[in-house]
Amino acid sequence: MRDYPFFIIGHPRSGTTLLRFMLSTHSRLYIPEETGFLPFLNVNPDKPLMETEIQDLLTRIGKLNYLWQDLPITAGQISAVYQQPTLAVVVNELYQQQAAQHDASRWGDKTPLYIQYIPNILEIFPQAQFIHMIRDGRDAALSALEKWGSESAYMDLYYLLKNWVRNVSAGRNFGRYADRDRYLEVHYESLVAAPEVVLRQICVFLGENFESSMLDHTNTAHQAGPGPAGHFKALQPVFDVSVYRWKTEMGSFQRKLSAKIAGDLLLELGYELPDDGPMRLRERVLTLFLALRFSFFDLIRTVLYRTGIITLNRTMRTPKPEQA
Repeated sequence: MRDYPFFIIGHPRSGTTLLRFMLSTHSRLYIPEETGFLPFLNVNPDKPLMETEIQDLLTRIGKLNYLWQDLPITAGQISAVYQQPTLAVVVNELYQQQAAQHDASRWGDKTPLYIQYIPNILEIFPQAQFIHMIRDGRDAALSALEKWGSESAYMDLYYLLKNWVRNVSAGRNFGRYADRDRYLEVHYESLVAAPEVVLRQICVFLGENFESSMLDHTNTAHQAGPGPAGHFKALQPVFDVSVYRWKTEMGSFQRKLSAKIAGDLLLELGYELPDDGPMRLRERVLTLFLALRFSFFDLIRTVLYRTGIITLNRTMRTPKPEQA
């Protein structure tokens, strides 16, 4: 397992960035900024690639994520080492090259929404391991509203909770059938409450030795910076003030809505579910409106993803002026 790639996946705002920085302090491990391109490379994983096809692949990766443009490796160099390599060989070479620059010998990936594309990842890397970060969906939704709510017209509590159920269920459905050395669930609440205990469990899962440096991720985090997504909170020491925010920040209707949309999964995962009573008529009408609104926006986004007009991490396609 010490040579297998591993992927940190989960619903957005569930602590994946914090875990990335923690694991990145390990002497053997390297995890880059979110990639987002693996499910959209449009290359047959089993097909041997000619040099021109490798060049096309490198170009596409750079278009899907500007951080992977102009890497110090060429299609000719890859072809000189590997005779007609497959997609996995080329992509692994790209990751390994970056890992070597950070004096690491094993790479991972932290792209939360790869949770929707586990079968695609397994087509490329059949031996991949997955660490599924799970956070109380109500807290994840509040965090997302705080970060992105003013920027996205479609983003409301109903939309976020529906997608939390969708994403968490996708990961757990894979986990039900996966071998124990291929899939691990990690609760955000447990990670911030007992970092050493959880990190030791993760190291056992990955087949790596635990290193005490992992308990202080701040130096690594500050060197990496918040990244294009602006993960500033993950640069700070571990704290639990963001745990169970919903208890003080959600009103009665929000709690009822959360229970209606995500109650079964919350209970299945061991989270508390208060009894706020039935919805009133006005609340039921508002819920119906939110459901119709969700269906409309969800249909549009589904079509855009399936046609390839938008992909994961689409903000990574063009650097901001200060990053260009």
